[in-house]
Amino acid sequence: MALTGISSNSSLSGMQAAAQRMQAAASNTANRQTEGFDRRGVVQSASPDGGVQARIVATGMPNDGDDAVVADAIEARDAAQAFAANTSAFRAREDALGTLLDAFA
Repeated sequence: MALTGISSNSSLSGMQAAAQRMQAAASNTANRQTEGFDRRGVVQSASPDGGVQARIVATGMPNDGDDAVVADAIEARDAAQAFAANTSAFRAREDALGTLLDAFA
C-alpha cells in the first residue's frame, strides 16, 4: 500500500470539506444584507477512493433573519470542530507511520 493511503485521503478530504463549510457560512454572514442573495450550503458525498467530496451550492433559502444568523454560527463552529478532528486523525496517522519507519530503521 502506498504511504498516502485511504486514511490520509479521508482526513485530507474531511479537512477540505470542513473548510468549504466554513467558507459557505462566512459567505452567508458577509452577504446578510445583500438583496436577493441565496444562502450557501455544502453538499457532501462519499468519494470512491475514500473520504468525502464536497461542493458549495445555493440553497434557495432567504439569508436574513435570526434563524439564518444562528444557523451560520452553529455551522461555522461545527465545521471548525470537524476540521480539528480530521487534523488529529491525520497527525495520528503520520505519527504511527513515523514510529513504524523508526522501528525498521
